[in-house]
Amino acid sequence: MIDTKQETMSSPPPAPLMTIELDTTQKHALTAAIDDCQYTNPVADPDAYVLEAQLLSDHMPRYLRAALLDLRAKGSTAGGLLIRNVPLGNVPATPEHADLGTGTMLSAAKALSVLVAPLGEQFGFKPELGGQIIQDILPVAGFEETQQSISSTSLLEMHCETAFTDTRADFIALLCLRADPEHPAATLLSPVSDVLARLDHDTCKALRQSRFATTVDGSFLRGSGIPGPLYVQPIRVLTGSEDTPRLRCDFAETIGLDSDSQSALDRLHQAASEAARRIYLEPGDLLIVDNHGSFHGRSPFPRRGDGRDRWLLRAFIARDLARSAANRPGNGRIVEIDYSGLAGPGVTTGAPGIAHSSTEEN
Repeated sequence: MIDTKQETMSSPPPAPLMTIELDTTQKHALTAAIDDCQYTNPVADPDAYVLEAQLLSDHMPRYLRAALLDLRAKGSTAGGLLIRNVPLGNVPATPEHADLGTGTMLSAAKALSVLVAPLGEQFGFKPELGGQIIQDILPVAGFEETQQSISSTSLLEMHCETAFTDTRADFIALLCLRADPEHPAATLLSPVSDVLARLDHDTCKALRQSRFATTVDGSFLRGSGIPGPLYVQPIRVLTGSEDTPRLRCDFAETIGLDSDSQSALDRLHQAASEAARRIYLEPGDLLIVDNHGSFHGRSPFPRRGDGRDRWLLRAFIARDLARSAANRPGNGRIVEIDYSGLAGPGVTTGAPGIAHSSTEEN
């Protein structure tokens, strides 16, 4: 079933986003399974929490599991998958801060983990809320105009999540607990196939060359002693085959290293904006974003601070954890990278010519 609340920002229209809605029986069955969970704290024992969720995924409908396994194996030409009518249980007032971990203890968090289990392994980054594998995404006072997930009144630019690292997630899961009361907040999604269809051959060729740099998110540098931005370079913005292209870019952080590459990046930005669809998430909507096969962002909306603000839960999923093994102490689920050690002797921060090289595995 295709969600009729999706809008196209420009023609030609993007590929249809596959949408699956749980019926009442399926929703009740998933709720009953979650109610019997032994491990309800993803912070105290994330391995046990995820393992139980993976075992409980047998309770989901066969056709839904098949769709998720297909997404894991092949990605999505539409940029992701939308699951509707996910059981949320009790949802309290929206917190004022994202670092309280309020959402991690809700039954909705367990439902999220169960539904994404066929996609792979949940994991976290130490600088992102202490590495919590489920995170609260909500507007926070003082961050309204930033390029962070806790912003509100500014446009959250189209991006691939954590584009600066080779250990970034394959999929991003966003579960809506509470919609914005006035509904101006839209999740933006631009599938790579629709974006590239708007670009000429020379632009695509330029994007496939190692002529770009992207900054490490500021949150990953807190306490590192690095005074300015740290650029990862050189990187390619477009990789993969012609049939299955892969993106690596954050339009708020990625730059071209010369005028021609910057022009190609500007054209990519325009194409991504034109291809974007608006998805107005309602409570119980779970949007799974293909982090290599699409850009995503968010339109501006006002923060109210009255407990009724928009509130999502977010999870990072990797097809497997082997790629990040060297950066996960104790073979756990939390990636820890000391970026302060990547700026060698004589290196000056604040300009793209000074950062370390990317391994460009993706």
